[in-house]
Amino acid sequence: MRHALIRLLIIALALGVAWLLAGRQLTLLVDRLITIGAASLPVHPLEYDGGGFLIGHLQMTFGGIDNLRSDLALCSDSAHRVVLSTSGQFFTLGPRTNPVDPAGRPEIDFVPEPGDELSFSTDRSALPWPTPLEFNIMIPHSPWWKRYVYYRLLWHKRSGARLAILWRYEQDYYAAGGWTRPEMMWNSQTGMLRVDISP
Repeated sequence: MRHALIRLLIIALALGVAWLLAGRQLTLLVDRLITIGAASLPVHPLEYDGGGFLIGHLQMTFGGIDNLRSDLALCSDSAHRVVLSTSGQFFTLGPRTNPVDPAGRPEIDFVPEPGDELSFSTDRSALPWPTPLEFNIMIPHSPWWKRYVYYRLLWHKRSGARLAILWRYEQDYYAAGGWTRPEMMWNSQTGMLRVDISP
């Protein structure tokens, strides 16, 4: 009985150490299978600010998890429609609602075309990971836990064309204030994960 109890204690200790050292990787593995807390978010207003989208006042970066800008570009065509391009593919978002800035500022406001169906949703990791050993000299208090928050933009055209963009941001938990707002951390873990245009 005593040997079994010692063995259980050693296993629990080993699992605890593994969880501290590899919690982020385990969270990513679980996230492939399940996430929780799915919720719809506002899709208006829509704006491009030069570095990414503002969707319903949320800043969604074009930065990828490699900390570089994703291969995305926006421009206005001759009919003043905003067109997104990536890897040789194009997707017409909708009419531009602000004039081109003569000073060259990149901001583009736009709206969907009639008949377009848009959804913008979020969900989060089912399994946060502990960070008791994390220390940052610039921040007096380090977070106790972290988790990922995923954002999905789905855009369907009447023609059957479809745009899907997936982002992964990070959220910290502090004992005094709870969960923070999800952020792009530029840590090779967060950012735009995928852009799909079909057909």
